Amino acid sequence: MSFLSWNCRGMGGTRTVRELLGIMSKKRPMFVFLMETKATDVQVEEARVKMGFDCKIGVEHTGLGGGLAFFWRSADTASPMSYSTNHIDMEITLLDRPAWRLTGFYGESDRSRRHITWDLLRQLKDRSSLPWVVVGDFNDIACLSEKRGSHSHPTSLIEGLNDALGDCQLVDLGMEGGRYTWEKSRGTESWMEERLDRAVATTEWLELHDEVVVQNIYTVFSDHCALSVSFDPGAARAHSGSFKFETAWLLEEGCAKVVDEAWRLSAGLDFQEPGASCHVWRATMEVGRRTSSAIWQPHPNFAPNLGSFKGGS
Repeated sequence: MSFLSWNCRGMGGTRTVRELLGIMSKKRPMFVFLMETKATDVQVEEARVKMGFDCKIGVEHTGLGGGLAFFWRSADTASPMSYSTNHIDMEITLLDRPAWRLTGFYGESDRSRRHITWDLLRQLKDRSSLPWVVVGDFNDIACLSEKRGSHSHPTSLIEGLNDALGDCQLVDLGMEGGRYTWEKSRGTESWMEERLDRAVATTEWLELHDEVVVQNIYTVFSDHCALSVSFDPGAARAHSGSFKFETAWLLEEGCAKVVDEAWRLSAGLDFQEPGASCHVWRATMEVGRRTSSAIWQPHPNFAPNLGSFKGGS
């Protein structure tokens, strides 16, 4: 099962719609979120019919740019919660699994207004306690390694995005495929690439889904790649021996200090690269190892009685 996000840079033309249909035929998404549609409601409806989806919600463009659209395949799987020129927020209900939120998000392209969409993200967090996943074009990078090109990027914008994600307890889901999702001026000295599109989620959403994979899909008729987020909505994942942060570790003395120091050491690293997150991983694993050992030590008043459970007298 999957959902798709794409800044298509206009869906009024037949080439863009044809490319979208080609991606959909391969990925078979249940939900599709489009940005910069530059389309009227009539054009969005025409696209829904061609896609073969039951429902859609659109936010018409203003001026020469903008416009959002969200499509879902089956009417009983999603219901709108709120929308604006920068987001469409949906409640998702699949099979017999608990409900969760899927928010399509479009960050302000104007840097001087970027803080407005970060505040919008914080407001959306406070509107519901459902497990939450957010996908879209955030129009900013989370670290310098998400950018290639000669132009510098303001530290304040990087910090602004990370602060917003942290305040909303949203974790980056990573990405397979190319490192970047947007490019400009290819073939010139000003060629620039950045990872502006991403998927982020709360730990509660991740606990509901197995095998979450975000794939970066190159496109021809937009300067943005599309993102496909696939997941298994089946039973809650069984213990597999892989790393999982336990809430009980927060009770361990010094846990917060160790993890904070690990984040400090890893500042500026690209967490998509293998091993880049080892500082945080090793630190939290060490806290978990010490805590787990302490938890499973037999209580001194209980240990002498263990023999009675082993056939002893």
